[in-house]
Amino acid sequence: MRLADLAQQLNAELAGPADIEVRGVAGLTEAGEGDLAFVADDRHLKDLAGSRASAFIVPQGAPQLSVPALRVRNPRLAFARAIALFHVRTAAPGGISGRASIGKDVVIGADATVHPGAFIGDGARIGSRVTIFPGAFIGAGVVIGDDCTIYPNVTVREGVTVGSRVILHPGAVIGSDGFGFVTDGGVHHKIPQVGGVVIGDDVEIGANSTVDRATLGTTVIGKGTKIDNQVQVAHNVVIGEHCLLAAQVGIAGSTSLGKYVVMGGQAGAGDHLTIGDQVMAGGGTGITRDIEAGKVIAGHPALPLREWLKVQASLPKLPELKRLVAQLERRIEELERKS
Repeated sequence: MRLADLAQQLNAELAGPADIEVRGVAGLTEAGEGDLAFVADDRHLKDLAGSRASAFIVPQGAPQLSVPALRVRNPRLAFARAIALFHVRTAAPGGISGRASIGKDVVIGADATVHPGAFIGDGARIGSRVTIFPGAFIGAGVVIGDDCTIYPNVTVREGVTVGSRVILHPGAVIGSDGFGFVTDGGVHHKIPQVGGVVIGDDVEIGANSTVDRATLGTTVIGKGTKIDNQVQVAHNVVIGEHCLLAAQVGIAGSTSLGKYVVMGGQAGAGDHLTIGDQVMAGGGTGITRDIEAGKVIAGHPALPLREWLKVQASLPKLPELKRLVAQLERRIEELERKS
């Protein structure tokens, strides 16, 4: 499309010729003629000179440039929208395949697509414009809102409620039994897991991630939360709105996360904890106690970030400190003998 049309689509200020033709988007180093690239902040404006892109998305306050540019408040967001304009295409509704297995009293909304090999249990309610790919299992009584995408081999077990515009990536399991057992006489006895799962609107759950149903009550994933691949959310966990959980995060049972919590890859939280709003936990953090809102933590066990950085800086010096302590101990022993 013309650069002027793209500026209008992205609500951007055009700086340069309006009739430049843009045919796609690319990174700075990969871009060629006809591509649109971006820089996130003023520090990277110097990198524009080495790029062959035809136009660039730049921060609103960037200085005057010698290249065609679209000035925006949030370059990353504008670039994401540009990718959607050039690459994301809404597929035409495919209808309900005769090779899908549809139970009794199932309600499916308008313009839905159910591919061959999908299973939908009795009494399920599927919203409008939902796409369910082959191999997906939708259990009895499941409720799925509008505009959801259920990718291949997803399992949504009985009684789960899914909001609108939710994306479940391949292999995700929603509503599996929580890990609950009572040991008596050397035998582990299963505690029936009879609760449910509620997933809010605009949630995305990555491939092979698991959200367990509650023992009693409900496991909750708040609206707008994004969960990466291979994440484990245990029974009765409550995750607030707009949280970000990176790959291999694990959250133990009955722990509660506030809004806008961020957990880096392989971070973990123990059971029955409360993690406040806007907490940020670095990759590999082990959370073993309640965390107040707004804290930035790292390490195992978790420490405030500044303390953890001091600990990390001290680690290479430990062998030297150990030798120094041994020398001091010997000197003290000699002084004690002389006295």
